[in-house]
Amino acid sequence: MYKQSKNILMLLISGALYGGDSGRPAYEALRVFEPLIGEWEGKSESLGIFEGLPNKGTTKTINRSVYSWVLDKTGVKREWKTLSFDGKTVINIGTSIFTLDPATKNIVSNNFGYDGPVYWAGHGRATVDGSSFVFDIEEITINGTYTDYTMKVNLDGKDLMKWQVVDVTQDQKKLPDSGIRRMKRKY
Repeated sequence: MYKQSKNILMLLISGALYGGDSGRPAYEALRVFEPLIGEWEGKSESLGIFEGLPNKGTTKTINRSVYSWVLDKTGVKREWKTLSFDGKTVINIGTSIFTLDPATKNIVSNNFGYDGPVYWAGHGRATVDGSSFVFDIEEITINGTYTDYTMKVNLDGKDLMKWQVVDVTQDQKKLPDSGIRRMKRKY
C-alpha cells in the first residue's frame, strides 16, 4: 500500500512539474488593450453611415467610450454612447466584448446596441500593432440591413485616441469612410 501511495504521489508531482502551466492565455492576448482601459470623450458631428443615425454632419455630438476588464481579465468590454451636444438625447449606445478565441488564438468580439431606435448585433476580429488597433466588424440590424466595416483606432500618446470607420459596405453598396474622430482620456 505504501509503495502504491508513493507511486501515485510521484505521478501527481510529475504531472504538476511537467504538465505545464497554462498560465493566463486570455490575459496574455488581451493585455494589448491595457492602454485603452479607462474613460474617453470627444466632440464631433454625427457619423451617419449606420441605419438609425442622423445623417452625416447634421448633428453635433458628444462621444463617450469606456474600456474595462471583465471576469478576472479574461475579456475586455467597450461600452459607448453618443449624445446630442447638449447631453440630453442619446443618439446611439453599444457594447463590445473582446475575448480570446481558443481555437484560432484571435481576439474576437461580440457587439450589440442601438443606433437611434434600430437594434443591431454583430461580431468582429481585432488585430493590434503597438498603439494601432484594427477592428473588422460585421453587423446586422433588426430590419435586416447588413453592414461590414473596419474601425481603426490609434493612440497618440496615452491620452489621445483617434478613430475612423473605413471600408464600409452596407447591403453590398460601398459607402464613404468617416472622418477621423478624436477622443481624450477622462481622469
